[in-house]
Amino acid sequence: MSRIHRVSQALVTAAALAFCSLAGAATLSGSASYRERIALPPGAVFEATLEDVSRADAPSTVLGRAKIDPAGAPPFRFSIDYDEAAVVPGHRYTVRATVRHEGKLLFTTDRHYPVLDGKPATPLELLLRKVGGGAVPKPAAGIAGLPASFEGTLPCADCEGTRWHLDLLADQSYRLRIEYLGKADAKPFDQIGKWTYRGKPAVLRLNSGSSDVELFTLTADGALTKLDRQGKPIASTLNYTLKRLPAYTPFEPRLVLTGMYRYLADAGVIELCSTGQTLPVATEGDNAALERAYSAARREPGTAYLVSIEGRIAERAPMEGSGTRSTVVVDRFIELMPGRCAAAPDPAAPATLKDTYWKLELLGDTPVQVADKQREAHLVMHGEPSRVAGSGGCNRLMGGYVVKGNTLRFDKLASTMMACAGGMEQELRFMAALNKVTAWRIEGQQLSLLDADGKPLARLRAVALR
Repeated sequence: MSRIHRVSQALVTAAALAFCSLAGAATLSGSASYRERIALPPGAVFEATLEDVSRADAPSTVLGRAKIDPAGAPPFRFSIDYDEAAVVPGHRYTVRATVRHEGKLLFTTDRHYPVLDGKPATPLELLLRKVGGGAVPKPAAGIAGLPASFEGTLPCADCEGTRWHLDLLADQSYRLRIEYLGKADAKPFDQIGKWTYRGKPAVLRLNSGSSDVELFTLTADGALTKLDRQGKPIASTLNYTLKRLPAYTPFEPRLVLTGMYRYLADAGVIELCSTGQTLPVATEGDNAALERAYSAARREPGTAYLVSIEGRIAERAPMEGSGTRSTVVVDRFIELMPGRCAAAPDPAAPATLKDTYWKLELLGDTPVQVADKQREAHLVMHGEPSRVAGSGGCNRLMGGYVVKGNTLRFDKLASTMMACAGGMEQELRFMAALNKVTAWRIEGQQLSLLDADGKPLARLRAVALR
């Protein structure tokens, strides 16, 4: 082969990996791959799209797409045909790629790949990131046949009993609902988190991201028996067992959810802080408010932001394929915040006063309640500068603080002035207690705020954002 022929062939190959045009028709080519050493399930579909992402307040416009069905194995080599006349000078264009199986998103690009920007064309090489709904993890040893549901009525100190319903999923997430029987005004308590099953003897641990961890042992007949805080059997003749139901019977947990939200492939997804699951967000309820807040904050396509919503996890039909998949439904958008999901505190290590999320648990000797459609009361004492921020449940709290050794004083506390249907009396008591604080004490993950006589005014617990 002559040198001139080899050079010509190299130029043709490079042009094919970039883009070419002929009489208004153009092609953009490249490849995509992922780092995980896993095989895709049969029937997985790869798709790459060329999109105009110039408007931050509107969905992207697709100029062309390429699909590989079935996807096969990476790298996925694609060519997107598009109309060159549709390219507007000054607009921003990007290429995105996804891999789906029966409507579930397995892999996606999570960064901006700019094209058609006037710069010299280079071969496109896209990196796909794994998201929830990929290859199903193997269940932990000793717990077979997941997902599974467990139910039982456990003792209660001031009610007829507590009805527990626990769902264990194969991706090591769980959903828990506790109902207080005999209390007409008591609402069910829902919780989600991660579970582990390990140790000798093996213990099932339910961790919601706070220091309060529920412990169980697996019995020979497949039931779960509750253990005390030290992982020891509870010496009692009362029932502490959750029996496994004949079939998986999931419920829809309703609670405040915190996670990293982004808009990808014409759909919103959220990575939940408490479980690590990446779930699609349904286009119903208050989803429009969430999308508006995200569009206003977004600087680059696919950027993730920490959001807080009041919502539920429901089973919904996927955009493609059959069956259902877990989906977040936004009942009420709360806020979009800076930062990322906080790591769960280590229950074995004492928490620090500063830069810790402190959830209010007791005012004096009275347990606090989270009013309907409100945030939990909490405080964060930032180290630099010495500013305190938080919530009384209805209104935001802000101000300064001064700490010297074990003494603590809150300075110039203020709050917003919203009126809420419930919880206002508790919030006023919380503010009054903060104004009387003169000292503090930390034991493990528990913070006590004390008055001048050393009497506890409030008790708070260190938790992760959830």
